[in-house]
Amino acid sequence: MNQTLKLQSIDFAYDQHTVLNGISLTVNRGEIACLLGPSGCGKSTLLRLIAGFEQPTAGLIEINNQCVANAKQNTPPQQRQVGMLFQDLALFPHLTVAQNIAFGLQNQTQNQQNQRVNDLLLLCRLEAFKQRYPHQLSGGQCQRVALARAMAPKPQLILLDEPFSSVETGLQSELVHEVKTMLQTDDSTVLWVTHSLEEAFAVADQIGVILDGQLLQWASPTDLYKNPAHPDVVCFLNHANLITGKFRDDGRLKTPIGLFQLSNSDDFTVGQEAQVAIQKTQLTINLSSANNAVIAACVYQGGYYVITSILDDGSQVKHHSDVSLTPGMAICIQSNTEKFHTGFATTINMAN
Repeated sequence: MNQTLKLQSIDFAYDQHTVLNGISLTVNRGEIACLLGPSGCGKSTLLRLIAGFEQPTAGLIEINNQCVANAKQNTPPQQRQVGMLFQDLALFPHLTVAQNIAFGLQNQTQNQQNQRVNDLLLLCRLEAFKQRYPHQLSGGQCQRVALARAMAPKPQLILLDEPFSSVETGLQSELVHEVKTMLQTDDSTVLWVTHSLEEAFAVADQIGVILDGQLLQWASPTDLYKNPAHPDVVCFLNHANLITGKFRDDGRLKTPIGLFQLSNSDDFTVGQEAQVAIQKTQLTINLSSANNAVIAACVYQGGYYVITSILDDGSQVKHHSDVSLTPGMAICIQSNTEKFHTGFATTINMAN
């Protein structure tokens, strides 16, 4: 596949404060890629570098195989063929829906402008609102107008910065599906910034997890979920437990909830401590076995309960239950499979 975006060893600093450190990734033509991370991790700053609003301290940015930025050069934003949808949408209040969409098409003939605007009005289901102004639209309609405006010039790359941050929760899942369909129908290449796990997994072909200015993993949603490459990725995804144990002479990891055979056990020595990530759904309660944990909390999540338990070694795990359990109750927690979330162990130092 043709690479639309390539970042190579991108660093960025403000007044000697490092914001981004060694970011490398590629986005292929037609892909929707997501940058996932908490507030302040550097993901929006990375978008600003790609758009041309900031210049990298080190590294290389290529768009469509052309260098647009490094430490010595910075191609102006208007010359990069990049469209951007900002968090606040930035619609022009004095322009109609159709005029907002047409704003970036001034270099085209009137017939070309009209055709592209009409195509996007149809794609984004805005035909009935083309003569309305932004203040006459709902939040979801404004979102679609802003997206259509970014798509209108058919840029090489579209950047979306937290596109649903101002939309009420009930509308978000519906809009995510709609926007993904619009982008795919128009064959757009997209880099999408979000802090929402659900949003990223719903739309992305590739997901990058950024924490403290570092890209910890760049992978497909399936690979990210099944094979997180770093303990911090596991913790951020918040759907697995890090269980500590020691390796035995038979190569298995002994933990408070049992013995586990791992794919990289040869990398460890007998007696060495390590951690393995195990999904919440892979833990079960066995009331007929010797107890190894005490329930600390039980929270109803609609259809199931999330149980927080304290293991005999003092560590905390979360798991699911179909029934409510009483805090203080002694139980036995076991894993119902030997196929773990990561499939490999990580050292204690790496986890810390």
